[in-house]
Amino acid sequence: MRTLVLAQQGAVVVDWITARVADHLGRSPRDIDPTRPLAELGIDSVAAVSIHGDIEFEWDLDLDPTIVFDYPTILDLAVFITDEIADRPELAA
Repeated sequence: MRTLVLAQQGAVVVDWITARVADHLGRSPRDIDPTRPLAELGIDSVAAVSIHGDIEFEWDLDLDPTIVFDYPTILDLAVFITDEIADRPELAA
């Protein structure tokens, strides 16, 4: 059951990051490929810093500002974030 919860949480994280990236690019989330590097999608350093702050706020994390460059795709970021929040009580099944 816990694996299912983590998979669902990962999907939520992917959707959330995709929406944030789409917002920064002025595009629809359905037009964003979560497997392409954010830089290729058009995310610049200013947008990356903003997304970093959004991630910290949304999941109450304290992250290095380079997080968006350390995990270059939406899927990479989502896996990292899901791993970081995996042991939180609200995810316990």
